[in-house]
Amino acid sequence: MRTLFESEVIVDVLHRLFFALKPPVREGRLIGLVRDQMAEVHTPVSNDRLHMTLTITNDYRRLDDALVDRMMAIGETIQGEPVPVRLDRLSGSMKSVALRPTGQPRELADLQRQLGKLTDYWGITRAEWTFNPHMTLLYWAGQPFIRPVAPTEWRAEEFVLIHSVVGATRHNVLGHWPLVQRQQSLSLF
Repeated sequence: MRTLFESEVIVDVLHRLFFALKPPVREGRLIGLVRDQMAEVHTPVSNDRLHMTLTITNDYRRLDDALVDRMMAIGETIQGEPVPVRLDRLSGSMKSVALRPTGQPRELADLQRQLGKLTDYWGITRAEWTFNPHMTLLYWAGQPFIRPVAPTEWRAEEFVLIHSVVGATRHNVLGHWPLVQRQQSLSLF
């Protein structure tokens, strides 16, 4: 079992890979302000780790180079358009609090569908996982709720592959791929 030393304490770690959309720095800070306004923040997700998961692998005791290579190859094959992201609902479950969109834009659904088909084909999608667009802000033991919030919006112009070191709360971006507008807008004279 691989371990990391943090303040002389041995921490068991697991490894997972996932494709995600990450907010730009400005929007990440705005989302962090929403998180920080929660009265009972138990375990916050730091601004640099905020993301919307598109598809995810199981957890592994060691990171396999073949899995990383496969996920990188999947990223290379994807053709998607920029994704308009609008997070306008704050929802809490008994384990976490997240920002969610009211709807799912076509571009997001298309990107996730492409990634999901390929990770499913190769048998590397996490068992029992389904796509439910959200951005986790914190982990807690609280009561479920849902309420509207002032929207945070941006246009995601890339998606990333992240290696999460579970147990060390560390994310390493392994790759990123652009989302390119394919249709020209028509202007009428």
